[in-house]
Amino acid sequence: MKYYITLIAVLFSIFSYSQKENEESSTRKFIDKAQFTRINKDWTTIAEFKSGIGEYVNFYPIEVIDLKTGEKVNALQLDMYIKNPDILKTAWVGIDEVEEFITFVENNVIPNLDLKFKDKSAEFIFKAKEMTFSYFVYEKVRKITIKLNSYDNDKILNYTFWTETQVDKIPRLLTVLKKIK
Repeated sequence: MKYYITLIAVLFSIFSYSQKENEESSTRKFIDKAQFTRINKDWTTIAEFKSGIGEYVNFYPIEVIDLKTGEKVNALQLDMYIKNPDILKTAWVGIDEVEEFITFVENNVIPNLDLKFKDKSAEFIFKAKEMTFSYFVYEKVRKITIKLNSYDNDKILNYTFWTETQVDKIPRLLTVLKKIK
């Protein structure tokens, strides 16, 4: 019996660790691997979504440099401020996910910004390793939800921001995404 309990505990630990590895963006892995890091942020190219209660999510392109090796990677950084609990979190969408995000926004969100239903709804969801972006339409209501996927040991998982008033700023997000190369 002790053997089975030990085996289950070991397998659970391995599964939990490997699942965490899969949820980290290529950018987070690059930063974690580097001993000395520099992150250059382009503050002139930002997509900002605000809520009525003062919460926000900012998306902007970054360049991450391993100062020891000189290796560089580009990525999308998002900073999310939420009030309950009062916290600022950062997540990254790796360069390997940016092209898919661009395609998703261009093909699924932008063409449906004026979508209206009667007694129906539609939700368009893009899931990156560290972030999930959702565009929801129900009759005349349109909503953006941005969720930080669980990638660390926080007690509160999946920090979430949503807004109905900022949907018209999605084209600005597409502009920011296209600046990342």
